[in-house]
Amino acid sequence: MSFRTRLGLLVAASVAVAVLAVSGVALWIARAEARSALDRKLDDRVAVLVASGGRMPERRGVQFFGRFVPRDVLVQIVASNGAVVYASDEVLPVAPADVAVANGRAHRHRSDVSADGVRLRVLTVPVAPVGALMVASPLDEVDANVTGLRNALAVVAAVGVAGAGLLGFLVAGRAIRPVRRLTDAARNVARTQDLDQPIELERDDELGELARSFNAMLEALALSRAQQHRLVTDAGHELRTPLTSIRTNIELLARAEQLATPVEDAGDAVGDAVVALDGDERRQMLDDVQFELDQLTELVNELVELATDQRSQGEPERVDLAELAASVVDRHRRRTETDFVTEFEPCEVVVSAALVERAIGNLVDNAVKWSPPGEPVEISVAAVDREAHVRVRDRGPGIPTALRETVFERFYRVPEARSQPGSGLGLSIVDYVARSHDGSASVIDTDGPGTTVEFRLPLAELD
Repeated sequence: MSFRTRLGLLVAASVAVAVLAVSGVALWIARAEARSALDRKLDDRVAVLVASGGRMPERRGVQFFGRFVPRDVLVQIVASNGAVVYASDEVLPVAPADVAVANGRAHRHRSDVSADGVRLRVLTVPVAPVGALMVASPLDEVDANVTGLRNALAVVAAVGVAGAGLLGFLVAGRAIRPVRRLTDAARNVARTQDLDQPIELERDDELGELARSFNAMLEALALSRAQQHRLVTDAGHELRTPLTSIRTNIELLARAEQLATPVEDAGDAVGDAVVALDGDERRQMLDDVQFELDQLTELVNELVELATDQRSQGEPERVDLAELAASVVDRHRRRTETDFVTEFEPCEVVVSAALVERAIGNLVDNAVKWSPPGEPVEISVAAVDREAHVRVRDRGPGIPTALRETVFERFYRVPEARSQPGSGLGLSIVDYVARSHDGSASVIDTDGPGTTVEFRLPLAELD
């Protein structure tokens, strides 16, 4: 069953419930009002009979006027023992409650009785000294009015429910039209893989919000695809260089190995071995292969780190950024002989600890690589304007001002660094981690030689 049909049926069912409730209340009110009017009529007739001084209407259709009771009610007098001493027409059934009124044990009593198939409304009141006076009037008119009103309400309800169902079906069709457009767009995207197809839907309601969310999703997917394509293209370019170097060196080594094998001369018995490469050249080529393999391994590791989604590194948690930076510094102190000058202020942030620790590690790696021997690396963590700032400074040659934004691009390396080991992805990962946590990273001005990179993250909300 389609959503449109379900919505139409839901509207029809809602209207049906509302109509039934209103009809039931209306019937109950109408019946109560009709019975109340009949009770007032009986009260009036009793008042007339009491005022008549005991004169009762005679039988056989005699009509009285004025202060006597007209023949629109049945009148009956019951003695204290329950015997009927007077009846203007057919005898009414006498119930124990009526006898109780005749005996003075009850003040008055109203009831519905049936006599010869006719439903009657009866009022019984005490009358001295005889016993009790019973006045009755048929309920046929009340029942007929209630039945007519019920039939009319049934017709109105049926027409109303049918009309509401049809109207709901039509309204549902217009309401889900934007949803159909979204569905068609999603199918078209799935079929064509073309993400540049925004939904043009200018609305301020929930459907407009859904369309804007869908367009935002398409933009995010398009950006992700472009980033993936760029990553694959750049990675392919960067991978070719070490692979080509490794292949060339291995081919030269293999050819030299073949040339170094003794060969039989056509005129002589055995020729001398021809050595194509001496020992130093062979070692140099092997060192080159090892260097390129190390570069290739580092590049692959950096690519994996860059391509790993943040959620795979664990859910964000509340951590002290100073403690993360201190653990990174401790590891580097054990692995290097570089001196570290630290100044840590407790700063709590809500982040993926593994990613942030990796970013700080990249900054420290770069600083250690570029710091001259004997020069310290300075690391600080401080809170500034509701942000946690991590600064890492080296005493190296520095980065030109014109290249400070470019160094955060993937695989970019300043000209002075192209002869050094590295993949050109370290600062790109730092920038990615900062942005994924609503932070930022940049190269800031430094007094004196060297480079200072600042890594900024929003502080955690106060408890």
